[in-house]
Amino acid sequence: MIPQPPRRGIVIGLVIALAVAGALALAAARLRDRDATSEVERGTRTVPRTEIARMISGQLTLPFRNGPDAVRCFGDLRAVPYAEVRCTAHFPIGPDRHLTVEVTRVQHNKVTYRRHS
Repeated sequence: MIPQPPRRGIVIGLVIALAVAGALALAAARLRDRDATSEVERGTRTVPRTEIARMISGQLTLPFRNGPDAVRCFGDLRAVPYAEVRCTAHFPIGPDRHLTVEVTRVQHNKVTYRRHS
């Protein structure tokens, strides 16, 4: 008679594989999330660089890994379609990431923008 492998081990292995696949899918979705919407300042009709840096920092933070130490943007983002501003994300380990933030939509006092590597 040939001994059968224990089913409990197979079930545990399958559960672990599904959990890892779910975590990877969540991380991939988080990395792909590149759009953000902010309100413009009334007087300047721009999104302040600090707001852009905060949004980028949140987007680059993974569920199980810290995000950048700092994000520096080189100017405010004008509320004009296709306007751009350059930013740099400083990570504790690894090279800095240089990003471009571009306005994709302006609607009343809200600006939607997207980051590009």
